[in-house]
Amino acid sequence: MASIYINPSRKIIAYAIVLFYAVITILPLYWIFVTTFKSPSEAIGFPPTLIPQQFTFSNIIRIFTDSRVFGFRPFLNSLVISLGTAVIAVIASFLAGYGFSRYKFPGRDVLLLSLLFLNLLPLLSIVIPVFRLFIIYRLYDTYMGLALLHGFKTAPFTSWLMKNYIDTLPEELEESAMIDGCSPFKAMLRITAPLAAPGLAAVAILAFRQGWNDFTAALILTTSASVRPYTIALYRFVGEQGQVEWTLISAAAFISIIPVVISFAFFQKHFVTGLTGGSVKA
Repeated sequence: MASIYINPSRKIIAYAIVLFYAVITILPLYWIFVTTFKSPSEAIGFPPTLIPQQFTFSNIIRIFTDSRVFGFRPFLNSLVISLGTAVIAVIASFLAGYGFSRYKFPGRDVLLLSLLFLNLLPLLSIVIPVFRLFIIYRLYDTYMGLALLHGFKTAPFTSWLMKNYIDTLPEELEESAMIDGCSPFKAMLRITAPLAAPGLAAVAILAFRQGWNDFTAALILTTSASVRPYTIALYRFVGEQGQVEWTLISAAAFISIIPVVISFAFFQKHFVTGLTGGSVKA
């Protein structure tokens, strides 16, 4: 097979663009990180220091322990909402993806296209009917309400993802299980679900991130501090403090990044496999 010649100057330009993008992406995260471990005087000092002169963990400790500043509760709220979102999205996406993959029925293609359309709708375009439904069904200002909203808001895209992934799994395995006495439902749970684990992991990470980073829905659909996630607490912290303490803001922002990074680090292999598993059909 003949090798493809790439002009060295084009390669240099491509690497330069990638490097520039990496720098402008990582630099804000690095600045948040170093500010987290600075003292308040050093954080506002000039010229700014790229490395803290004296590392301190007092900002992180204060974020977790002082409820008047921030407290642990907003992060706990976000964790509960995000885990609930992931569970709902995984169940809904797997069932929908399995149905679209294994069964042929009238209107199937129309429904698939409708899912894409639903995924394109911005949250603000449906917030008024959602608000009304939340009031009627007593989901306003509850964990369950936000988890259901984010779970089913993520499901249209992740249902496509699961449908494409399940398409690559051989139906013969399920048929063999049914010949051995399994019902179609048990074959789906015991055969297809374990094989679809990488796709489910990708769905869980996408849904978790959706619930963890939400701001708009939580601002509109919650009122009490016992339910509101860290995004609202951070917004209120910035807006209500008479004097902005950049070290505390940076510490809260830095802590908020950790769960998403940890979840991706643990499930990176499954996440990549789940996203690319349906790109090439067997």
